[in-house]
Amino acid sequence: MIDLAYPRERMLADIRATENPALVNDFTDPAAVEDFVALEEARLVARVGDPQSILASLDAALARRFHAVPAERLQRDLLAPLKKALGNAHKRGNLMQPDKRITLEVVVTRAGAFVQVSDEGAGFDVAATCARFAAGARYFAHHGSGFRKFHKARVVISFADGGRTFRACFTGAGGPAARPTSSH
Repeated sequence: MIDLAYPRERMLADIRATENPALVNDFTDPAAVEDFVALEEARLVARVGDPQSILASLDAALARRFHAVPAERLQRDLLAPLKKALGNAHKRGNLMQPDKRITLEVVVTRAGAFVQVSDEGAGFDVAATCARFAAGARYFAHHGSGFRKFHKARVVISFADGGRTFRACFTGAGGPAARPTSSH
């Protein structure tokens, strides 16, 4: 569901995020990824030029973290919108310019995940695009698969900063994956 009036603060409250979750900022470090998967609450902040550099490891970590969620639901409601948002930020927002960055923030808790993707582009008129989409009119300049994916997802999606920031709130996820125990 796309709800342009749904603020960041409410999304974080919906997943019961605290003020200072454990910060993970190096997704190339296996220990940091393990913390992101297993901690009660964690926050990833990354600045990337090309989202492909982080997407595979982020998808794998989110799949492990939310292992109790059926794979089809996780894909439709969290992974596909995240991938589309990152791709749009890179291609449409930053126009694939190597000097521009995408800022990615992911907060995970036992209740779910909050995702925010921001680009350095010009943005777009989100309200007008949503209105055209809702009316069944041509609403896109390219293929328009992003809004179709966002509409199918059973999460709350919002935009900010003149269309430069995508936000999603994934709830009802269950707890984090358990850390493996040693067999001493």
